[in-house]
Amino acid sequence: MSNGENLPPIRRILISLDASASGTAALETAVALASRMEAELLGLFVEDVNLLRFAALPFAREMSFFSARIRRLDIVGMERALRAQASRAEATLIETAGRQRVRCSFRVVRGEVTTQLLAASQDIDLIALGVTRRQFHRISPTVRGIIDATRSSVLLLPTDARINAPVTVVYDGSPASIKALSVARQLSQMQEGILTVLFTEKTESPKAEVAEQLEGSGLVVRYRSLPSADMAGVAQGARREAAGTLVLSTSLCLKAGALEYLLEQLDCAVLLVR
Repeated sequence: MSNGENLPPIRRILISLDASASGTAALETAVALASRMEAELLGLFVEDVNLLRFAALPFAREMSFFSARIRRLDIVGMERALRAQASRAEATLIETAGRQRVRCSFRVVRGEVTTQLLAASQDIDLIALGVTRRQFHRISPTVRGIIDATRSSVLLLPTDARINAPVTVVYDGSPASIKALSVARQLSQMQEGILTVLFTEKTESPKAEVAEQLEGSGLVVRYRSLPSADMAGVAQGARREAAGTLVLSTSLCLKAGALEYLLEQLDCAVLLVR
């Protein structure tokens, strides 16, 4: 048995649910991932306390997207709207998960979005976050707060992105990159069975090390060297290989601005592994 197979598997996935297009697309991807990994899916709907605070202000107004009519907001109306959104989110979760026979649960909480997601992620292996293109390229405070504070891996999904082939993983021989390789192995087996490994100059014998980790996987493995070990090199390598999904250790993105730079350069799903 390879070392990669001894690593803890992904067994519980948390998905933040809302009514946006990015949230719906992220749910579909999270369900497919949970199905492949035989994982349980937890859907969380957060009644954003900041929206309720805003609705309580005397000058709070809402403009209809379709009619351009302006109406006054109030707490009662906002609570009613949030309950309706939560009901739709729960129904969508049950329907989507049911089609692939994925075990799921649903929870509604009230509070700050980042705080509630972090609280729910205590015993979670992976957090799936749907983000708009704008948020993907300019990380929102909510997404940044989760990435910085959670002990779980985080999957960032732009609106029209999925876990697509080719799966590409950054490998430098560190324990964190070994775990990233293990996750990338599972994702590759969901796709075309092809895995691209981007290795740094720090790795003396990447092919031998990776072959040991992937023993018995049945994958076709392509090896490519990175032009540099920084985010510019990672982004260049991922673009060169037309990565459909990029997997890398969160530790590679700890430097200020590193993740933001990477996301500005790419349009694919990005999985940050802890």
